[in-house]
Amino acid sequence: MLTQRPSFRFLAIGAGVCLLLLTFFVFGTDTSRGLSSKYIIKPYPRQQYCAPPVNSSAGWEFVVERDGNNHGLSEEQCRIAFPKLYLEIDKSSSLRTDKRVSYTELNSRTVDDGMMRGIIDRGELYIVEYAPMPVTATRARATLSSLHRALTAFPDRHLLPSIEFIFTSEDFAEDTTGPSPIWAYSKRDSDTSVWLMPDFGYWAWPEVHIGPYHEVRRRIAAIDDGETAADGAHVLGLQFKEKKKQLVWRGSLATNPPVRTKLLKSVQGRSWASVRVIDWDDENDIRFNLLPIEDHCRYMFLAHTEGRSFSGRGKYLLNCRSVVISHPLQWREAHHAALVASGPDANYVEVDGDWSNLPQKIDYLIDHPDTAERIANNAVRTFRDRYLTPAAESCYWRQLIRQYSAACDFEPVLFSTDRDGKTRPRGVPYDTWLLTH
Repeated sequence: MLTQRPSFRFLAIGAGVCLLLLTFFVFGTDTSRGLSSKYIIKPYPRQQYCAPPVNSSAGWEFVVERDGNNHGLSEEQCRIAFPKLYLEIDKSSSLRTDKRVSYTELNSRTVDDGMMRGIIDRGELYIVEYAPMPVTATRARATLSSLHRALTAFPDRHLLPSIEFIFTSEDFAEDTTGPSPIWAYSKRDSDTSVWLMPDFGYWAWPEVHIGPYHEVRRRIAAIDDGETAADGAHVLGLQFKEKKKQLVWRGSLATNPPVRTKLLKSVQGRSWASVRVIDWDDENDIRFNLLPIEDHCRYMFLAHTEGRSFSGRGKYLLNCRSVVISHPLQWREAHHAALVASGPDANYVEVDGDWSNLPQKIDYLIDHPDTAERIANNAVRTFRDRYLTPAAESCYWRQLIRQYSAACDFEPVLFSTDRDGKTRPRGVPYDTWLLTH
């Protein structure tokens, strides 16, 4: 008796159905735009990001003269050199322990003025969408340039995970779209959807006449530590106790009137105050009152105030061998985990929010110059020589990529398919984009 064989036709139909179901579950679609295959769902269970064991760099130590400008430190070297650097990234990651970022969630955020949507694939940067805003156009280019540098300087960039992200070049991110993630220069503790990224000043800040970051650091170090002249002679730096025993501040009141007006009120009639308001719309006022950022370092005390959100001058001031004095900060930046306000390791001084105890603090520091110098030296050791080095910035960018990827349940794809079956790239290579914007 013959046994009936299963029909190959039914087997083929079944295989086709399975393939279609597999495609549906693996590849995402966006029918609203007529495009498909824009992302790939990552497998479950969730794969948490774990730092590799520190072994290949055993015995290695960070030396700022050798490593400070090295944008290509290994992941192990980054963790050895900057143990406090990733605190804000860790906070954002912890908020995504139970619910990862989906493509639908990311796609729910509109790319408004000053925002950019990008993809990193195998260590290469692509621009998907950009909404230019004249006021922040240089910020966007500076930020992308810094991110691109952090990628290209890393020998193993092809091993970095693929991600799709949105960032804003505004002072802060409008947290109005629920949990949809966005990268921004600063955040408050309540801004749970914001992932902190390094600010544009690590590249340059032309609007306030601040050049490339590495060059600013060189000029600051020349004031504090001296430099070698063209003829080979060494020019001595400015000793801390030789600096002007004054508190210096230059800026606009408009960006934060409550805080900055109170600063002005607290220093009225004080001989130790060199505080001036700048009208950025008045060229004559700028010419008279503007103080080059490195020349702030010629003063013993530097006032730091937040603006609409963070103040970009903060990292420059912390590069100086001077005492930074600040009100309590509401807006977080990437390097803030390294700030210490009290004790033997203090690297800045915190005053009351209304600056009412500023005169008392200044009088104490003037009367105790050794204490003031210790704080200034701690700032140099902590920030200029470590957490605010170009090397630290690039380490931060790559760790942001790794941990943001671990918080996402999808990987982007670079090519999408139209309804007519034609494929097209979703993003423009950064190198090409830069030449047209």
